[in-house]
Amino acid sequence: MTNSMTSVGFTVKPMPVGAEVTGLDLEKPVPDATRAALYAAWLEHGILLFREAVKTNAQHLALSRCFGELEMHPMPEIRSKDEPYLIELGGSRRTSASAYVYDGDQLREGRLPWHRDTAYTVEVCKGALLRLVEVPPKDGETLFADSQKAYEQLPEATKQRIEKLEYKATLRMGPFQQSRPGSTWHSVRPPTSGEFSGPTQLWAGKEIINRYPSVVHPVVIQHPETGRKCIYISPTYVDCFIGMDQVESDALLAELAGYLADPANVYAHRWTPNDVMLWDNRRFLHAAMGFDPQYHRTGLRTTLAGSLRSGRYFATQTEDFVPATNIND
Repeated sequence: MTNSMTSVGFTVKPMPVGAEVTGLDLEKPVPDATRAALYAAWLEHGILLFREAVKTNAQHLALSRCFGELEMHPMPEIRSKDEPYLIELGGSRRTSASAYVYDGDQLREGRLPWHRDTAYTVEVCKGALLRLVEVPPKDGETLFADSQKAYEQLPEATKQRIEKLEYKATLRMGPFQQSRPGSTWHSVRPPTSGEFSGPTQLWAGKEIINRYPSVVHPVVIQHPETGRKCIYISPTYVDCFIGMDQVESDALLAELAGYLADPANVYAHRWTPNDVMLWDNRRFLHAAMGFDPQYHRTGLRTTLAGSLRSGRYFATQTEDFVPATNIND
C-alpha cells in the first residue's frame, strides 16, 4: 500500500510498527470507497493512529463501523449508560481507583501488563478503537505489540514446538495476580499512607472474576483475513500450556513474552486528547504504562464484533484427556 491515498480521502503514513492516518474528514459520512481503503490499510498495518481526529461519540461510532459491526463488551459494569457500544475507561465508572508502587518507586494508577482484550472468553474480539478524552500531562502511554512480527522472529524449532499447542487462560485482575511473564514491572506493592491516601482495592469483586470460567485457546493462529501466523497468547491470563508442568510452561511463556515485547515489535503511543488508536486484536497485544494518580485519564472504547471463535471452556483433565484437534469445535 502506498503512503498517499488522497484519492479516497486520506493518507497513510507507515510507522516502524503500525501506521498513521491523516486527512480523514469525519464531519460527513464516510464513502464506501474510503471505508474499503481504510479496512485494507488496517489489515496491512494492524494498528492505525488517528491523531486528534474524533471529537464526538457519534464520530467515534461512525469511524468504528468502518471496520465492521460493533458488539457490547462482556463486562456490563464498564459500558456507557448513554451508549452501550462504548465502554468507559477511568473516571467514575471505576468504583475505586487503585494505585500501586511499581519497581520500588513508581506510584502508578491504571498500569496493565501485556494482554489481548477478552482473551479470558471463548470468543476473543476482532479489534477495538480507543479514544482518550482526558490525558495526564505526563506518562499514561499505551504500548502495542505486533504478534505477527514476533512469530516471524521465532527460531524454527520454537515454531514447531508451539504449532499445535494450546494454553489455559483465566481472568486475572490486579497487579499481584498479573505479576507473571508479560508484566511490565519487576515488583509491586501497595503504597504507604504517605505515598497515596486513596484506595488500593481492586474495583471488581470476586463475583465478576467468577463470572468468566477458564478457557483454552491455541498458541498460534493463522489470521483469518491475511493468512499470516501470529503468536496468539495473552500473557496476563495464561495459567499454563496444556500438557506442560508449571516450570516448563512458565519458561516458555517468558520466552514468547520476550519476543512479543521486543522493541522492534512495539509501538508506544503518547496520547493527546481525542487521539484514536485502532488495533487488530487478533494480531496485536497492548499494555498500559499507568500514570501518577494526582492526574486523571479517561477514555472511551468500542469493540469490533466478528471473533475467531478460537476458544473452548476448560474442563478438568482426565486420564484420557486429548487436546482439541479443531479449536473451533
